[in-house]
Amino acid sequence: MKAIDKNAFFVHVGYEPHRLQWLFHSSEARFRVPVCGRRFGKSRMSAMDEAPGLMAPKRRGWIVGPTYDLAEKEFRVLWDLFILQLRFGQNKKVKKAYNKRSGEMYIEFPWGTRVECRSADHPENLVGEKLDFAIMSEAAKHKKDTWERFIRPALADNRGNASFPTTPEGYNWLHGLWQLGRDPSEPDFESWQFPSWTNPYVYPDGREDSEIKLVERTTAHEWFLQEYGADFSAFVGKIYGEFTEATHVTEVKFNPEWPSYVGYDPGYTNPWAWVFFQIDPQDNVYVWKEHYKPYLQLAEHIAILRNMSKPEGYHLDMAFGDAADPEACASINTNFVAAYAEPEAKKNWREGVDLVKSYLKLQDVYSPGGGLVVVREQAKKHDDHALDALRYGLMHIFKLGCNSRLSDLYTGTAEVDADRSYLLGPDGESTFFNMEDLEF
Repeated sequence: MKAIDKNAFFVHVGYEPHRLQWLFHSSEARFRVPVCGRRFGKSRMSAMDEAPGLMAPKRRGWIVGPTYDLAEKEFRVLWDLFILQLRFGQNKKVKKAYNKRSGEMYIEFPWGTRVECRSADHPENLVGEKLDFAIMSEAAKHKKDTWERFIRPALADNRGNASFPTTPEGYNWLHGLWQLGRDPSEPDFESWQFPSWTNPYVYPDGREDSEIKLVERTTAHEWFLQEYGADFSAFVGKIYGEFTEATHVTEVKFNPEWPSYVGYDPGYTNPWAWVFFQIDPQDNVYVWKEHYKPYLQLAEHIAILRNMSKPEGYHLDMAFGDAADPEACASINTNFVAAYAEPEAKKNWREGVDLVKSYLKLQDVYSPGGGLVVVREQAKKHDDHALDALRYGLMHIFKLGCNSRLSDLYTGTAEVDADRSYLLGPDGESTFFNMEDLEF
């Protein structure tokens, strides 16, 4: 049997995707991640995309929801199409069930093709099948384990495809998958951000539609950006609500003429975060590289960083980190680069957060006044640890004035005082000193 022509099938059943839905339908990627605002039409789009394939023989697919209730949205589209509109329900050879309460929802065609709902609430039902396709309904609500442990292996035998229609819920596992779709070196993945107002059938006036404006005026800003703007960075309750990927993430190249720093936040089970950044003459901050890995000792991190690929003209001037781990500061100073770890940078947490937020304000990040730019290739993981690492760096530089090597300022020695700051020393030797004791 020849493959069903998708466009012809859509015409036959009267389905008219709007312009951005066609981007999804036209994609040849094996794994597609459409991140959508409410009422964009993601459930109908994802279900209709698989509908032509159900006319081919001996295919098996799952609609997997975090619960049966959520999986039912895509299934309802297929039920209405095949059982009601096309009247397949009148054929006794078509086996079917639609019981959301029990979770028994499936359609099985006489040619051996079957689509059914499965729930991640019942992982015992997610094993043992070879799948040709899967729809991960409301993918951001799924656990990463559901995809990697159960669904992804089931697609291997038949080289099956999967789609992940969802509204975002912050920088969780789905964001990492979505980032793969933006990477030109991963042609099997493609991803999009589709705000609600790009559906002309529901919001004919687009961003200026009166309904969109009403919702925006009467709901929390972060909630509106997440639920209607399909914005990962705007999840409700996060500290840095000013961060938006569209504004702050772009291509960044290392500039040998600018000072070069790294901020670090120690961890083990939680990843140890290293954020490499530069500051231009207008005080704009450019994050050009991140290193972010769990379950490694400090010596292993340093070995990786010392041997990493370096851009032309690379230099690293100083490191800034958490004063709660003075031994880490000493080791970094001895084995990697001169390091500061001032207690004030950690104690004044609120001031540090406000400082980072000031660099995230929506502004022209290339203009005087200070802004933040993050390299696109390294913006794959955002959470408290990476931002804490950046916070330590900005606090030391802009609030505490720790932007010069000790050997540039002071050539003597200082008596060890447990209450004083642990800092880099000349010639790689660690030294305790008090900033107030120095004359600049």
